[in-house]
Amino acid sequence: MRVLYLNPFSQEVSGPDESLRAMLGALIPGGVEAHVVLPMPGPQDERYRALGATMHFAPLAVLRRDLSLDAVAFPLRLARATAAVRRIARQVGADLIHTNMEVLLEGGLAARTLRIPHILHYRGNTLDRPKWVFDALAAVWTANADHVYCISHATAHVFEKRGRGAKVEVLYNGIKAASFAAAVRSDEVRRSLGAGPAERLIGTVGRIHPRKDIETFVRAVAEVARSRPDVRAAIVGVAEAPVELDYRQRVEALVRELGLEGRVTFAGARRDMPAVMAALDVFVLSSRHEGFGRVVAEAMAAARPLVVTDEGAPPELVERGRYGLVARPGDARDFAEKIARLLDDGPAAAAMAAAAQRHAGGYDAAIAGARVRARYAALMRSAAPTAPVR
Repeated sequence: MRVLYLNPFSQEVSGPDESLRAMLGALIPGGVEAHVVLPMPGPQDERYRALGATMHFAPLAVLRRDLSLDAVAFPLRLARATAAVRRIARQVGADLIHTNMEVLLEGGLAARTLRIPHILHYRGNTLDRPKWVFDALAAVWTANADHVYCISHATAHVFEKRGRGAKVEVLYNGIKAASFAAAVRSDEVRRSLGAGPAERLIGTVGRIHPRKDIETFVRAVAEVARSRPDVRAAIVGVAEAPVELDYRQRVEALVRELGLEGRVTFAGARRDMPAVMAALDVFVLSSRHEGFGRVVAEAMAAARPLVVTDEGAPPELVERGRYGLVARPGDARDFAEKIARLLDDGPAAAAMAAAAQRHAGGYDAAIAGARVRARYAALMRSAAPTAPVR
């Protein structure tokens, strides 16, 4: 089967890209001919090609939460994007269109005109505001999709509480669980993250964006470090968009203000995430409104003790304390207390981490890929009586 995948961004670090590539890594060997559409060439191109996907580029029209769409220009941009997607779908003979993030509407519109199935992957966070905007968008998303994947029960609730859950299925983002489970602790990797062999390393991973609330992470590190001179911290991720570059400056200023210059390392983007996770003594995610948090699943698969924010999907993944500790959003002292608890009680932390690793096997990309392929087949069977428009 030939599937056209639409992805709205082309960035060095991108959760939707990571998740889509993990899924394609399971689908392509199983017979799916994958065609990926990006808005422009970028750092992800070769990673998709390495999996066996064919790349296409088209002027996609991206929705924004604040509806700053250039109201007059957006319908024209959407029409142009829909025409481009339709053209590519016809050229490759696509059997199905899979939109990899909810900020694109053109996949559903093109699929309807071609009379082929359309899947929407809702990879957003759980902050469904402004309410009236999401009321309208939820109606559009479900009307233009034959099936909607949500990456957690927390995100599925965005649809369910509006009475639009009939087409929704929860599908956790797939990870390469075995790669994280097999990773070994490396002194070299730890040095690159700013920690020596005898030091304790606390880390967070993700884009340097205000939504990730890295300031709370830094303040928590400062609290922990007051009584533990051996503590070091690493921020693994990059800032690319203007809002992220501004936010990185704020975080750097906070590091200086708290006197943590020698303790906190900005490690940049890394492609060796299993080794990075294995290098940590505690993983922390202080994000706000996280729709899934694939780094949480990866930390669990690597058997890392972890502390996550009590907001969005992360508490769902760790089952509120069963596989990781949960701290109040934005509360640096609560994060610090939970981090210290894991550092101080090694046996309890190790037992929780081992249980988390066993549980994380359920997030393996092969499991998610099998479910997606079965869904594709079912949708294609139901669409078979109607010949697609070529």
